[in-house]
Amino acid sequence: MRRIPEIQNYCNRWCQRCPLAHRCGVYQIINSDSEDISVLAEGTEPSEIESKNPFANLDLDASEALQKVKKEQEKRAPLNLQKHALMQRFQQWDEYYQKLLLYLETSLLKEYLAKPILRKQKEQEIDNAFSALDRYKDFIGPKLSRAIGGKHDYVQGMELLQSDWNGTAKIALLVLIDICLATEKLLQYMGDSEQMLIRFWQLSQNLRDEMRHEFPYAQSFIRPGFDTLGLQHNLGLE
Repeated sequence: MRRIPEIQNYCNRWCQRCPLAHRCGVYQIINSDSEDISVLAEGTEPSEIESKNPFANLDLDASEALQKVKKEQEKRAPLNLQKHALMQRFQQWDEYYQKLLLYLETSLLKEYLAKPILRKQKEQEIDNAFSALDRYKDFIGPKLSRAIGGKHDYVQGMELLQSDWNGTAKIALLVLIDICLATEKLLQYMGDSEQMLIRFWQLSQNLRDEMRHEFPYAQSFIRPGFDTLGLQHNLGLE
């Protein structure tokens, strides 16, 4: 099965639920019994094989352009993430997020999480929603930092739509949408915690709006594998 180059750079890191995990090089390495990563050689495109001559693919024009980029970056004021408005909004959201998780885990969800088998649809949906919230609790922060830092270092003339920081912002937005959906699902069944869940949902919506404002082109980024081909083709079924 052919791997999809760079698919791991803009995913939600939930391999167990990813339909394209089998086409991800990182997933193959993690789940390989062998320590020799040469197991990835099969299906590798010729362009991905490292050249024996380290200077064979040297692009002098690209190297010169990179030096200009670095000089432009040096002229910029250093980025202070802690004072960035979006990161400050994130910190408020994240603090409430952690409190909500602790509350759910120690009180209302205790009876569901303790069951070895979830027999009812309600129990399964609650468990799935909480699993999503718990899974993503440390996901958004590093992605936002990377996206903001990349945008700060952006230099005119570089590719904009397919920039790494746009792709990073896109996956952060997609995960935030999943977090909102999980919160909505819990709201259907857990009336006792309605006030906290609604507050968290509102904070999540506000954070999403500010992220979209900060990264207006993020949704246009094309993620390798997820956005480039039809799902059937990606799965190797066509």
